[in-house]
Amino acid sequence: MKVDVICRALLSAVWLVNLGCHAKIAGKVVPAVRIIATDAGFEAPDQVGAGLRHIVFENHGSEIHESMLVKLPKGMSAEDYVAAVKKGSLFPEGALDYSGPGLTSPGGTAEMWLTVDPGQYLLICWNSGHAKTTPVHPFTVKEVGAEDDRPPKEDLVLKLFDYRFELTRDLRKGAQVIRVETPGPSMHELDIYRLHEGKTVADLNSWRKQQGRGPAPAEALGGALDSHDIRRVVWLRKNFSPGRYVLHCEMPVTNTELTHADVGMVREIEIKD
Repeated sequence: MKVDVICRALLSAVWLVNLGCHAKIAGKVVPAVRIIATDAGFEAPDQVGAGLRHIVFENHGSEIHESMLVKLPKGMSAEDYVAAVKKGSLFPEGALDYSGPGLTSPGGTAEMWLTVDPGQYLLICWNSGHAKTTPVHPFTVKEVGAEDDRPPKEDLVLKLFDYRFELTRDLRKGAQVIRVETPGPSMHELDIYRLHEGKTVADLNSWRKQQGRGPAPAEALGGALDSHDIRRVVWLRKNFSPGRYVLHCEMPVTNTELTHADVGMVREIEIKD
């Protein structure tokens, strides 16, 4: 009996290593979940352990990409979800957004911690019509007894209200861990941009309204996409250099063609040397 238990534990550890989960089984540390976006879709694990997971997102494409985690309801396949999206649905019925790394420029990397529950999921990019043209990546979240990936202690908390961003302290130069909370009451998302020299928030807003067509006025640095359960907390780790940054929420305003950025959910921040 003891031998059988030990064998099952060892098999679980090997299985988690293959998943790419950063978790501890019998004291062994497993790497973070690595998601690579390309212009042709995602390269990512087919299975992930349930719990608080450390995600590293890399954009190897030539366009800006993001990686929304969506939990599918029982009976809905990835193909069903995509079919609903192609018919115009932003939130196919029963599917739940579980956040994920936000808009990231080509060559960029975004790092975050988020919680996933057991079930069937997919990864999807909503930027610039990609949700209808770029293949999604289905994957399974399984309960395997993995320990949570504990994020580093946060340096500050960023709260997403209707319709503003509130920081518990100023962003500073260097690496920082940001705890992102959504008091709401609406769902929100966070995209972080670093403005190019001579560009303004107005330039960024105009460019995003055009679905990112034309030269970018800013570099997209990732962020935290929305979650249907606004009580869920995520953590981001970013290294900030001196410059002018913009916090931006592009969630749609219900029953309109406006976004939260259109109604004021934009904040410019200068980080000095």
